[in-house]
Amino acid sequence: MLNIFFKKNTSFEKMDFYDFYSYLQGLFAKIKSRFIYSYIFGKVGHKTWIKKPDQVFGAGRIFIEDEVRIERGSILYAVKRYGKKEYRSRINIGRGTFANRHLNLTAAFTMNIGEEVVFGPNVFLTDFDHGYEDLQKSRLDTELVSKGPISIGDRCWIGANSFIGSGVTLGEGCVVAANSVVTRSFPSFSVVAGSPAKLIKKYNADDRHWEKVIK
Repeated sequence: MLNIFFKKNTSFEKMDFYDFYSYLQGLFAKIKSRFIYSYIFGKVGHKTWIKKPDQVFGAGRIFIEDEVRIERGSILYAVKRYGKKEYRSRINIGRGTFANRHLNLTAAFTMNIGEEVVFGPNVFLTDFDHGYEDLQKSRLDTELVSKGPISIGDRCWIGANSFIGSGVTLGEGCVVAANSVVTRSFPSFSVVAGSPAKLIKKYNADDRHWEKVIK
């Protein structure tokens, strides 16, 4: 039966077992996104799929536009309540965004992801931290503190194992090198790297090329 199926579908002819298995995973992700997630999340757009997330909290506060692809192992966490305080969190993910494995988006306030953003594996974004000033309180009992919302511009590339903290705005077309820790904002068409991340390249629109930043 499978041989007949493959012969009639030329796109499968060159697939090995793992290719076909990956194809099935994608197919099941599309089905779940269309018939289950679309009724749970605030929004799941057309042709969007989410492959087997590790954790989803506050799904009704997460809004995902069309043609978004989120690979396995993601954490999508919109905080509703922490300790005795309630939070009005919201996560927005723009059209055409792609997230490799183990993306973690955790928000107690506001997180905006632009269109066609690409995340490498193991990227973590959070718009809050835990207060530490009161030494008599357990860290789990302190209020969540934030420097402001996170905003990632259209067509940014966020490299593997990177962290982006609260109050950060990345303009359009920014590139974050792998293993970076981003704690401040950068303008459009910046390349940043390091811990903490620093500007290493920027796009010169007049000459139409990327140039190194000399310090």
